[in-house]
Amino acid sequence: MQLELKILWSSNFLGLAIDQVNTTSKSPITTYYFWPKTEAWEQLKIELAFKPWVGEQEKIRILNSATEVMSFWQLNRTTETIKSVINRFPEANFVKINA
Repeated sequence: MQLELKILWSSNFLGLAIDQVNTTSKSPITTYYFWPKTEAWEQLKIELAFKPWVGEQEKIRILNSATEVMSFWQLNRTTETIKSVINRFPEANFVKINA
């Protein structure tokens, strides 16, 4: 079982959620958390703690990915195109919104 970080990218905020990816489908296992309005990383960590079927290494991997995206967003949110962001983080599922 693998997890996928799902991201709503805006110059004003990031929406972060996690999907479970199977061979034929994706299922959401968290809601979106919007950063910096909320402590999205902490909320994702708490939700993952209540998912005993998710291995520790997979939890660490997905939280590390969230950290990388959040750090990149802080520095580049108004200068990078969504296309370049998608190329930089190909393991994540990005959605561009206008806000």
